[in-house]
Amino acid sequence: MKAYISVDLEGISGIIHSSQTQPGEPGYNRALELMHDETNAVIKGLLDGGVSEIVVNDSHWDMRNLHLEKLHSDKAVFLRSGWQKPFSMVSGLSEADKRPDFTVFLGYHARAGHATGVLSHTYRAQIFFEVLLDGKPVGETGLNAALAGHFGVPVALVTGDNAVCEEARDLLGAVHTCQMKEAVSRYSAVFPDYQSTLSRLRDAACEAAQSKKYWQLFKAANPARIAITMFDPAMADAAELIPNIKRLSSRQIEIEAQDYSQAFRLMLAVGALGASRKDPHFS
Repeated sequence: MKAYISVDLEGISGIIHSSQTQPGEPGYNRALELMHDETNAVIKGLLDGGVSEIVVNDSHWDMRNLHLEKLHSDKAVFLRSGWQKPFSMVSGLSEADKRPDFTVFLGYHARAGHATGVLSHTYRAQIFFEVLLDGKPVGETGLNAALAGHFGVPVALVTGDNAVCEEARDLLGAVHTCQMKEAVSRYSAVFPDYQSTLSRLRDAACEAAQSKKYWQLFKAANPARIAITMFDPAMADAAELIPNIKRLSSRQIEIEAQDYSQAFRLMLAVGALGASRKDPHFS
């Protein structure tokens, strides 16, 4: 049995502020220690559950946060690191010969605009105001789960704060979740005892690996529609330069594609173009 872990940082226990999530900022090095601890807990849990091969995809920021030598040492564990990756946070699932049986979304966070979700955003925090998939507001959990589903890979476990756990169950159904903290606001949370949390996370990963009936294969509609509301009309101006991008309003564009993987990559391109129009002097 093969497993895939997509590891983000904002949903990790102990993380409550953006300064903890960016290289060179206060708290970042400590945040990496917490990130490694949770990743190792999930790796150990999956191995306990009978998984024979694990690919860990570093899915935060420039995707160079996880250090190979700090991961649980086992010949079954492989690290996918660095940027640019064709499918970003879920890169590698398109490779049929390496396709896992299921995926784990570790350290995930709530969608952009959530009322209390810790560090809530959707892919491009300063570019994407809101993202809709087939008319429903989604975050990285939904967008990534739909891509995994497109390639036939179900989601077995989602971890993060209570907001993203609720979001995952609402969107995917009865998927296993493991709450690592309770959101108070976008920059505040309540944390339970750390060692107990890591133990609970390891147990959750083991149980998820052994509970195939709770694996959720989530797919977008066909054709898939991703509507993105940008923070600035100039960002929508840039996105509109891409063929087949439809302008819906001053700040909203829509991507439509029969192949969801194409829609997903266009979404990534829209984010990159939008970033090129971000005005550092007027925002």
